[in-house]
Amino acid sequence: MKRVLTAAVAVPLVVLITIYTPDRAFAFIVGLVAGLAVDEFLSLGAKKGIGRPGRWFFAPAAAVAISFLGGAASVLMTLAFVTLALMTVTIFSHPIETALGRVGIGLSGIVYCSLTLGFLVLMPRQVILLLFVIIWVGDTCAYYGGRALGRNPLAPKVSPKKTVEGAIAGLLGSVIAGTIGGSWFLGQPLPNLAGISAVTAIAGQLGDLAESVLKRSAGVKDSSSILPGHGGILDRLDSLFFAAPVFYWFFKA
Repeated sequence: MKRVLTAAVAVPLVVLITIYTPDRAFAFIVGLVAGLAVDEFLSLGAKKGIGRPGRWFFAPAAAVAISFLGGAASVLMTLAFVTLALMTVTIFSHPIETALGRVGIGLSGIVYCSLTLGFLVLMPRQVILLLFVIIWVGDTCAYYGGRALGRNPLAPKVSPKKTVEGAIAGLLGSVIAGTIGGSWFLGQPLPNLAGISAVTAIAGQLGDLAESVLKRSAGVKDSSSILPGHGGILDRLDSLFFAAPVFYWFFKA
């Protein structure tokens, strides 16, 4: 029930923000979400004993995603300054034994969360909505298809509950939703939309499994409990981290 109630509130809110928010405000919201995602990622490192940068790192993590407003040069400059800031703070931080781990996981979080979500800032809003439809419908079909039909484990050591049947259901759901939605939103040819939706869905499922690997390595079930019934920001956006850059590339290629 918590899962359904959270989705019932979150989905309309995300859609409204995507449609009506001005570009700068939208970029700041993406940056806020990216900062939260990076913080959860860093917490996984702390649980693993790797160490993590302090809470101050939320601001640079958000800044990288926001910097997509200024194009590639702005992103590269922000990345450089974030790297220098992290290294400088590490010089004066303790213990020195975890310095390498703190720097490594900090920069990894930026690449994994902030850079990938930043591609949303570059996309037209109708394209973002189509991406959300592909991911959301695929996740829903995979979840319920796996519960109803699942027999064969997909990756038992990574995520024991995921099944081949669920993955196929998710893929089919994404392709159908992406093809219908794309023809409605964008007026693209159906074969193109079907192919784009399929590749995006596969990328999203790989993103889901990748985040499951991280959680299993850290020995946790969810990245946090910020979203009742859904876990954390990482748990909800794991597919998007992989799918957003892939989807953007298709519409820019």
